[in-house]
Amino acid sequence: MTTAAPSPAPSSVPTARLSSPTVLLGVGLALEIFSGNWRYLHIPLGGDRILLVVGLVVLALGGVRVVSDRRLQFRPLHLVLLATGTYATVSALAAQTFSSSDARFALLDRLGLIPFLMFALAPLVFGTARQRNFLLAVLVATGAYLGVIAFLEGVGLTSLAIPSYIRNPNLGLHFGRARGPFLESAADGLSLYICGVAAAVGFKTWSTPRARALCVAVMGLSALGVVFTLTRAVWLAAVIGTLAAMVVTPRGRRLLVPTLVAAAIVVVAVVVLVPGLESKASNRFDDQLPIWDRYNTNSAAVRMVEARPLFGFGWQTFSTTGPDYMRLASNYPLTGAGNEVHNVFLSHAAELGIVGSLLWVCALLGAVGGAIVRRGPPELLPWRLGLVAIFVAFLVVASLGPLSYPFPNLLLWTWAGVTAAEHFLRPRASDDSRVAESSSRPRLAHDAADEDSRVASRGAHGAVPR
Repeated sequence: MTTAAPSPAPSSVPTARLSSPTVLLGVGLALEIFSGNWRYLHIPLGGDRILLVVGLVVLALGGVRVVSDRRLQFRPLHLVLLATGTYATVSALAAQTFSSSDARFALLDRLGLIPFLMFALAPLVFGTARQRNFLLAVLVATGAYLGVIAFLEGVGLTSLAIPSYIRNPNLGLHFGRARGPFLESAADGLSLYICGVAAAVGFKTWSTPRARALCVAVMGLSALGVVFTLTRAVWLAAVIGTLAAMVVTPRGRRLLVPTLVAAAIVVVAVVVLVPGLESKASNRFDDQLPIWDRYNTNSAAVRMVEARPLFGFGWQTFSTTGPDYMRLASNYPLTGAGNEVHNVFLSHAAELGIVGSLLWVCALLGAVGGAIVRRGPPELLPWRLGLVAIFVAFLVVASLGPLSYPFPNLLLWTWAGVTAAEHFLRPRASDDSRVAESSSRPRLAHDAADEDSRVASRGAHGAVPR
């Protein structure tokens, strides 16, 4: 990855007025942490979806000029995103699963049509320093909330968690571990990690002591929260993602060993000092059921790919078709029937076939991978390093679980759009014409005078100064 020296940080988080679409889409993104659980808050319609839709409507009615002085540049990658979304939608229609709300939400979030759209719009709505700082502030605030809730759950003070549905052991999964408003520990852990990375970017970008202190606090709470999730995939993702971001810069490589030692000491201290955590962590290490589920669902997905390699069985069909392709192994029991595939890539290959899964992989690598390796302005270097961390963590979790969580999926693609903004923006047509007019206009009197002075200088000194 090509890097450049970072530019001086702004003195503080800007407080100037932002456009409505930027605010609505940024806050709507943060409210995705409650996606799927709004009914427990007695809100019939998801607040996150309402804000996202309103933000898009305001952007469409007000025009692009409301949020940016530049316009989007169409790239072949946009065509790949469109082709991927269209292919998966047609697959759902052909498999007669489109009428299912689960299949439609999976199209929107897990594939996902909403992340594709946010990736395309992020250069516009989060393309300036002020807009990026607003997004950072939203993510740091979200990380602070998730970190506090995870801390309360981790130390046994779940009764203080807000909103109250988090305290209900009959809702969701993994009660007794940090699961936050997601009601699922892997979603909570990956989201905590991404918000912690956002806090690290804020620490690098902002310079006021109060803002930097808040970032440090959020990074610490996020790290503790990842431990309290007691989820092995998230632990592995956090370690590998952090190492990947550190090894790509000389300074990070120098700090690698001290960071690992400090992290190990902190984790051991937390496990020993928090009552009951050592026993819970030991039980998680010994728990074989998730591993058996992963073996069985992944093996069934491979058999489905072998049965229909090109176009698959259709979007969101594994839960009903997968059990027919499960086989009893000689060294572990048959479990996981009706569950999702515990590997996103195998899931897409089984349901969409090689054609559809390759389209999705090309879209992912083109959007996120392209944002990482493409040269950008120096002020976006912290965002690129952060994208390395969260992309690697995303790939680890995607290889070990279904990864059907709206918030981390949407945030990954939005982050990539922010990082790659310069590649997808260009001056407006009117600006281009003014530049062309300026370059082709007749020479003015003072231009002629400047030329005469250069000729005189050449005559006196033998050459034009360089």
